[in-house]
Amino acid sequence: MRLLFSRRLLPLGGTLMVSALLVGLIAMSQPRSVRADGEAKPAKKDSKPFFKPKGVTMTPSVTPREAKAGDTVTYQIDTKLAPGWHIYKYAKQDPDSGPRATKFDFFDTAGLKIVGDWTASKDPILKQEPAFDNQVLSFYEDEVAWTIKLQVPPGTKPGKKVLRVQAGYQICDPQTCSTPGQWTLPDVELTVLPGGAEATTGAEAGPAPTDTAVAQAAGAASAAVAAKPEVLSEVAQKARQGIVPFLLASALGGLLALVMPCVWPMVPITVNFFVKQGHSQKGKSTVGLAVTYCLAIIGVFTTVGVLCAFFFSASSLQRLANNPWLNFAVAGLFIAFGLSLLGLFEISLPNFLLNASAHGENRGGLIGVMFMALTLTITSFTCTFPVVGGLLVMAAGGEFFYPIVGLATFSAVLALPFFLLALAPGLLSKMPKSGDWMNAVKVIGGLVEIGAAFKFLNTAELAFSTPENAWIDAQVVLSVWVVLAAVCGIYLLGLFRTDHDHEEVKVGPGRLVLGSSFLAFALFLAPALFGRPPQSLVWDRLIVGLLPPDAGELEGGGSAPREPGAGRVIVKGDATDPKSAVEQAETFHGVTWGMSYEAALRRAKAEKKPILIDFTGVNCANCRLMEKRVLPRPEVVKRLGEFVTVQLYTDFVPIASLSSDQRQELAEKNIELESQLAKDTTQPFYVALSPDGELLNTIGGYREPSVFLGFLDKALGKLPKGDKVAQTGPTE
Repeated sequence: MRLLFSRRLLPLGGTLMVSALLVGLIAMSQPRSVRADGEAKPAKKDSKPFFKPKGVTMTPSVTPREAKAGDTVTYQIDTKLAPGWHIYKYAKQDPDSGPRATKFDFFDTAGLKIVGDWTASKDPILKQEPAFDNQVLSFYEDEVAWTIKLQVPPGTKPGKKVLRVQAGYQICDPQTCSTPGQWTLPDVELTVLPGGAEATTGAEAGPAPTDTAVAQAAGAASAAVAAKPEVLSEVAQKARQGIVPFLLASALGGLLALVMPCVWPMVPITVNFFVKQGHSQKGKSTVGLAVTYCLAIIGVFTTVGVLCAFFFSASSLQRLANNPWLNFAVAGLFIAFGLSLLGLFEISLPNFLLNASAHGENRGGLIGVMFMALTLTITSFTCTFPVVGGLLVMAAGGEFFYPIVGLATFSAVLALPFFLLALAPGLLSKMPKSGDWMNAVKVIGGLVEIGAAFKFLNTAELAFSTPENAWIDAQVVLSVWVVLAAVCGIYLLGLFRTDHDHEEVKVGPGRLVLGSSFLAFALFLAPALFGRPPQSLVWDRLIVGLLPPDAGELEGGGSAPREPGAGRVIVKGDATDPKSAVEQAETFHGVTWGMSYEAALRRAKAEKKPILIDFTGVNCANCRLMEKRVLPRPEVVKRLGEFVTVQLYTDFVPIASLSSDQRQELAEKNIELESQLAKDTTQPFYVALSPDGELLNTIGGYREPSVFLGFLDKALGKLPKGDKVAQTGPTE
């Protein structure tokens, strides 16, 4: 396969090192593929998705889609090839030499009986191939359909049957060949209807279709697939409109990201780091480090995003952001840095690292800015933004130009304020008599970093527990923040000194204002510890997004999960089977949300209602904002009553009766479903479907109530008249 990467993507040698480290961590954090006991498996394990050639698409189907016991149906694989590529004819065994033959492993027939063997819709082309010693090979170009007959055995119970096939193949063009491999095709459903006669014999089933009939069927199936509208993410739609709308959308996404809670913890950390660098360099300029920091953010964000999406999946960075061991490590580093800023000890790099660099006094700073760029990338992916989610799906599909340009634009806008923050301490450090001021900033910065570490500890713990059972929960984190804010205020007002302060602390206007602000902030947060959170936009838009996901309990002092607004999981049973557990579990945000996509489909068909899927996450700050400020509003609740609502968690499914592996496996299936339905991996992301599962509308990220209502109304307006429901109001 051709790889289209360029060294120009890596503006710094350090960025390459950090990116390689992060890609390695992602590789180790990939979830294992786990199948339920007794489930049919192909004879060979699927090859890596990376090796799957882009020049061919295989679309399976079954005709007819409904049959009775004794009927015979046709399973068909429509194959389309990009211009210039060809695929080789079907054979049960590979030839002794030459390219790999096309093979099919029908490993799950759902109890149906295979009749005959695979047949192609047209004759192959016979041609010598110089790449294979001028052997005369048989292959197909443009498109071909393979079919096989299946018989529904007598006495088969009515219901849905899932048919699964693994295809093994290799494609070539006149110059190159893809890596051979085998990949499981999408599931195909056959509905067995009640009734039916005894099984017919081969003669009674009628003559086998001619090649012409099969070709006509293949053409009809291909036309049906082509008639289905292509699903594109919002940013992919902008790319279709041209480079200028695409760049504007990417830049706007970066601006919106700056006001989201995901990146706020990095603001004081950036200031703290460069204050210390300005102090250690004794007034020398930190502009070089600031530029390096900005370029490192752009380089790490872009290269790691594209590489990880292509080599692993579009959700790989999100999984890494929720990896417990990485979050434990980041929390430990934040605590260590915080204690170092407080003067407990001095962090110094090993001599071999210092000697390996030729940058003199900037050695520690260069490694530090690389770490901070890495940390910003990780923290920002705890809630993927609409632009980033769409770009990662594009990269996972093999596109590179738009994901690289889009992620670079997004991260450049995201990095600009941090570049200015990095410059400010270096400029302030040149002010006269700055030693006492700088020490005060270091003390406050150390306390802020220790407070931020508790959020990472909570994220790490949630990989092994559910929010309601966590030790480091919202109550603990909020208590720590209240105490630290009060200590910061008391310190700035000069009521106590540290060992590194001057003998006589002077409380000027700056310390007076900042100290009073910290005390006010502590008083602002404290009532929430007693079940009386502030009724303020600051609380709803800022604090709730930063707190652990069980922050809804603070509204009632740890009240029952059924209380409106609590936003917790309601588990009606204690099933240990994942399928049963998700059908029992519910959440409540204005209306009751199920947690099973299959159950939502069944209910939607029975009640003739559309489906609204909320792809959410336990560690998603913007999801909490939607659940707090938008979903419970009366006008939104009224409209949600016209949908079958379901919440699908994409990081960890918070059901206490399941194991950590089961909760993560369910989340992996949910994010794969989001990628299939919407070509996006953003959280929160809302997908509206018709009762038959057809896509109606999508929207991602935090949205104001009026925008979200418009999204719901547009989805309802696309329903056929016969599917529209008259019922309104919340569901119970």
